[in-house]
Amino acid sequence: MNRKFGTLIKKVNNSVTRNADKFAQTLGLTSVQISIIDYIAHNEEKDVFQRDIEKEFNIRRATATSSLKLMEDRNLITRTPVKKDARLKQLKLTPKANNLSKQIDDYFNETEKIIIDAIGPENKLTVSNGLSKIINQLSD
Repeated sequence: MNRKFGTLIKKVNNSVTRNADKFAQTLGLTSVQISIIDYIAHNEEKDVFQRDIEKEFNIRRATATSSLKLMEDRNLITRTPVKKDARLKQLKLTPKANNLSKQIDDYFNETEKIIIDAIGPENKLTVSNGLSKIINQLSD
């Protein structure tokens, strides 16, 4: 059996990550940080917590904790305890991160366009569904 798809997915992931890292460096950030800023900016109408970040990016609690702590230290986010449950900390962007969110949004929109153009708009749903199934079958 030809095991080409796993390798191709890994290569695509590496290319997307390297491209995001290169862009993020122009802002003095990491690709993880710009992804988190973008997620929070697009979900400001609801309360966002660490568990939402873990689920959205399929990362472990320890990874999310260290990333969010560093972002808090760099004045990109605030973590505010929720009145009904002090264990939960609501994540909000600081003005510094808000100022960067438009550039980040533009970058991700352009990257999405490049990806869709590469796979063909007519294949978008098929590829998306296939990748989602892979994630679901291989996730913990």
